[in-house]
Amino acid sequence: MKKLHLLIVIIFLLILSTQAWSADKIALTLKARGDTRLKRADGEKFKSNIKPGTSLFNEDHLKTGKDGYAVLVFLDDKSQIKIRENSEMMIAGTRTTEAISKRISMQFGTLKAEVSPQRKGEFIIATPTSVASVKGTTFWVTSDPVMGDVFYGESGSVEVTNNESGAVIVVGANETGTSTPDGQVDVEATPEGAAPTDEEDEDDAETYNLLRIQLQNAQGDIKDIKIEYK
Repeated sequence: MKKLHLLIVIIFLLILSTQAWSADKIALTLKARGDTRLKRADGEKFKSNIKPGTSLFNEDHLKTGKDGYAVLVFLDDKSQIKIRENSEMMIAGTRTTEAISKRISMQFGTLKAEVSPQRKGEFIIATPTSVASVKGTTFWVTSDPVMGDVFYGESGSVEVTNNESGAVIVVGANETGTSTPDGQVDVEATPEGAAPTDEEDEDDAETYNLLRIQLQNAQGDIKDIKIEYK
């Protein structure tokens, strides 16, 4: 895990030194495996071309199949999104000089959000049922358009607004919040073993020994940077 953190620091140093090349980029993939596909904002089809270091831009779409998994890191504050199998979502971000206002629009699936304190901008996770406003916390969300949403808090708190009723709940650490399409919301203590588990472990952090970062400027010029690590 320490090696992964070191890798993140290296990536951010590269980003700072190549701002002219990465002006429109909002996030990078740290990990991608299994059936994990990407559709660009101006694209028509999902393509199986996600690799560690893939650049993500405003309104790109990600989809994972039954064995898919991806980890994204946002460029301004190191907030991470871990996307589990059978998920689909759009990653959006609006840049200012100091931060990126982020919005994850989930169609369905499961993700873990590890969000740094948002001093500037905002971090929103929107589903067909709810809108979650995040300031700095770690939590899981599973979303199904028919059944609704379940939020599992690990640290901090997240404010959830139901789209149908406008009802608001705050989900804290070790709490589970539910939000349904008919407007119902609820918060209770998380039963033992109910929350999803994180697939990453120390061995997994050493799976990748080559990180390829592709930077593209507004003129469409592309520059590749490769980082080798153990």
